[in-house]
Amino acid sequence: MLPRINKLKSVSNILLRYMRRELRNVALLAFFMLLAVCDLGAQDVAANESQKEFYTHEFVREEMHIRFVVAKNKIEYNFKNNAQTLDSIVRWVEKVKNDTLVDIVSFEFCGAVSPEGSVRFNTWLSNARLTALEKHVRKQIDIPEEMIVRNDHYISWNELYDMVVISDLENKDDILRIIQSENRSTGEQLDSRIHDLKNLDDGKTWALLLREYFPEMRNAYVVIVTKEREKQELPKPMAKSVVAPVPTNDGAMICPSFLPIVASQSFLEPKYMHVKTNVVGLALLNLNAGVEFDLGNYLSVNVPISYSAVDCYKSTVKFRNFSLQPELRYWPMKNFDGLYIGAHLGFAYYNFAFDDEWRYQDKDGCTPTLGGGLSVGYRLPISIDKSWNLEFAIGAGAYPVHYDVFYNTADVREGELYDTRKGTYIGLDNVFIGISYRIPMTPKKIVDACILSNISPQ
Repeated sequence: MLPRINKLKSVSNILLRYMRRELRNVALLAFFMLLAVCDLGAQDVAANESQKEFYTHEFVREEMHIRFVVAKNKIEYNFKNNAQTLDSIVRWVEKVKNDTLVDIVSFEFCGAVSPEGSVRFNTWLSNARLTALEKHVRKQIDIPEEMIVRNDHYISWNELYDMVVISDLENKDDILRIIQSENRSTGEQLDSRIHDLKNLDDGKTWALLLREYFPEMRNAYVVIVTKEREKQELPKPMAKSVVAPVPTNDGAMICPSFLPIVASQSFLEPKYMHVKTNVVGLALLNLNAGVEFDLGNYLSVNVPISYSAVDCYKSTVKFRNFSLQPELRYWPMKNFDGLYIGAHLGFAYYNFAFDDEWRYQDKDGCTPTLGGGLSVGYRLPISIDKSWNLEFAIGAGAYPVHYDVFYNTADVREGELYDTRKGTYIGLDNVFIGISYRIPMTPKKIVDACILSNISPQ
């Protein structure tokens, strides 16, 4: 009995050494991905600084700017905070669309230029910047044409005025006076205020404005106006009463029903299916795929499947298996992003070899293990509309095992049987680093219709 225990300990030590090595690699990868998440968080803060909110009693005006290189109308994603701002526009609209208490009234696209340049060129450029922003946003968001307002500001003197007001320029009053004056030019003549600014202080003021202030005027922006939806009272449940049966023509008796039908809010929340694959498994020549369903109420269910019938690059290394690991996940964030914790079951046929003396296979190739465990993971959106995501997770569990031990002989399909053993494996059972794609399970148009009509989608 003692030799069998020692052999089982030897196998456990081999597995633990291998798992410790893999856990170290996963920890390093998780560390670098955490740095990336922190960097994205910092970028979101920077993007939020470019947003302005203006509140009235009923309407909310959300204004978000992107910047352009001088004399250009192409959107440069790495210029200023453009990438973060464009992502913020899409995320903000998704948030509003999912808010049952708010309606979007209009999308206003605006383009602007700095004062230098000819009238004809600046007029074309401001319109081209407006068009570039509109095309980008409408690729990501379905916007009805009747909601769109286009406003070609040309030169945004008001924006320059606001920047000068809060500046510490010595001749600030003279600059503000010129900006507020009327344009005396006509046709395609340059705005008279441009000549006045150039003549101020022998051109020094113009040079300063050109260097420090004009770059902020080269922009395009979208203004999204929303309005709070009028509150609708839900039907009050009717008091119970005794209702006399009503006879029909054929003598049957029926009772009328007065129960009102009210839509359940949980049905109106958009739900998604996530299709995914594990890059770690693919690297070990394991074909794998998974599908995850949002259940609502911060819960989802994930069902991955993995299969491999080939050696891992050499005949003495094997990760052959057929496995299932359904998991129930809890997401602290309601939008199913970020951190989650899960509890799973595990079922697997296995045939493992780690390039050493032994190969381990479930007894006779027909004795799968069945166990379970816990896991923790993180989902990180990598596309503007959150359809594409990076996911990484790690889990551990306990599994009773009944397996054969073979000599791990190179270039031999099956080495000689050495022993048959039983025991319990406790350790890592899930290392996931992969990519997923989100697919809506309830079309957005159906959800919107249900919200308006107070009917639950079937």
